[in-house]
Amino acid sequence: MQICSIIVSFNPDLSNIICLAETLVEQGSFVVIIDNNSSNKHSLKNKVQALDRAHLFILEKNTGIAHAQNIGIEYAEKNNFTQIFFFDQDSTIDSSYLKKQTQTFSCIKAQQPNLAALGPAFVDKKHGFHYKIVNIDRYGRRTKIDTQHMQQPFAASLIISSGSLVATDALRAIGPMDERFFIDYVDTEWCLRAQAKGYSIYVNPQVQMLHAIGDNSLKLLKWRVPVHSAFRRYYRIRNAFFLLKMPHVPTLLAVREIAFNLVHQMVLILFGQNKMGYVRSLWRGLKDGLNGKY
Repeated sequence: MQICSIIVSFNPDLSNIICLAETLVEQGSFVVIIDNNSSNKHSLKNKVQALDRAHLFILEKNTGIAHAQNIGIEYAEKNNFTQIFFFDQDSTIDSSYLKKQTQTFSCIKAQQPNLAALGPAFVDKKHGFHYKIVNIDRYGRRTKIDTQHMQQPFAASLIISSGSLVATDALRAIGPMDERFFIDYVDTEWCLRAQAKGYSIYVNPQVQMLHAIGDNSLKLLKWRVPVHSAFRRYYRIRNAFFLLKMPHVPTLLAVREIAFNLVHQMVLILFGQNKMGYVRSLWRGLKDGLNGKY
């Protein structure tokens, strides 16, 4: 199989992203990095040029993760790669990550021909807990799956794009990432679209990746509330309203995301820093979401 790994970058830590790229090349993957006009793009270019089996796209402006991923997808399709891995610029993997995921993917696909994607289990980078995988039925009702003590791969409704393996032929049938979302809910929408078209998505709990939600977190009683920038929170609020208008997204799921994001935003306004920034992103997110302004 021909494997291509896509990494989207924006002001990356150069040592982290180059270490990831080198690890991927060592494991037999071609690497495509799409940079969203980072301030250190020229330094990144110099380092990528020193790598074998790697290609760098530098975009003229930050066009969002979905558009960047689609550039990588188009490159992979044109160059006849059969499988695509997606990674964040700060992803960390072990020396057998690609091998374990490609082997597991092949085993599942032998039983599930319409397998579209396989994701890992995630462990919180800062606090060490295992993130639960969310399953959603056709009505939008949620079931959380704890991967900590699981051994066998299982079907899931939603996976994070980071660390995921996607078959190129499935991408052609399902379609690319929806660039209107810019960043948040890109993977959510794609997963739900894939299932609406009859494809399945799995998680391999024996393969784990470290992950962190948000730039920081607020501790409120027994809960930890992720803290994103006001810029990022705008897309989170706006895009939840976009989900509500999509026929393949259960209404209950979209309504829950809207309500949850509004509560989350009020917590950030009350207890976070940059209060006025969060007030402005709330107003803009509501206005553009309700007006359908992409």
